[in-house]
Amino acid sequence: MKTPKLPEFVVIGPFKVFLRLVSHDLSYEVSEQQGSFHSKPPLTIVLDENIMAMESETTFNLLVHELFHLCYYQYNLDKDKDEEVLVNAYANFTTELLTRSNLKEYLTYLITKKTH
Repeated sequence: MKTPKLPEFVVIGPFKVFLRLVSHDLSYEVSEQQGSFHSKPPLTIVLDENIMAMESETTFNLLVHELFHLCYYQYNLDKDKDEEVLVNAYANFTTELLTRSNLKEYLTYLITKKTH
């Protein structure tokens, strides 16, 4: 079976979000972060290339973390939303991500990959 690769972009609902890898030095030394979501067009998620190359639980966590920023943006979530609205938004987003998005194969690969 062919190993899935991280796509150039992910489509979730009405949004196309570009996935951009940057050097570890830029990510940590300049930005002091592992990844970031940018909501100005074109929507972009910037990711530390070293973490993404690990293809581990850390990779999965970083990617999902940044995608949840997209969820926050997509559903216009803020501190005034009640618990049910927040939970429903994240459940809907996760379902879309893991069942319909073009990223589902890559995420499934990360979940099932055996790492030692």
